[in-house]
Amino acid sequence: MLGTSVNAPTIMLANFVATPIELSLIIVFLRFGEFLTGGAHFPLTADALKEIFTGKASKEILLSIVHALLGWLVLAPFIFGLLYIVFVPCFTMLVRKFSSSVSSVESDDEPSYTEVMLKVRDA
Repeated sequence: MLGTSVNAPTIMLANFVATPIELSLIIVFLRFGEFLTGGAHFPLTADALKEIFTGKASKEILLSIVHALLGWLVLAPFIFGLLYIVFVPCFTMLVRKFSSSVSSVESDDEPSYTEVMLKVRDA
């Protein structure tokens, strides 16, 4: 989707920053899934985590994972919609701000990206 406009270190930095947020949201999704299904409150303990990693997960742990997935499935469209509403104006403003400096670097011999896209759409 972004093509060559974003380099690999930038994407790696974004993943590095987003990982703690993603991991902290697991608890939110778990509790919301329990709320939706009316399921029992699953206690998050070190023993439960140890059972997951050792492969001795009980039915309760597997059910809590299903609750977290259900919570994510219900909340994800709203979260993505909110992020879209917030970030599109921000990035539009940034593109307008920095596009003048980028266009001065381009040579006059090569068509710009927007000209190429217009030609493709017109064809």
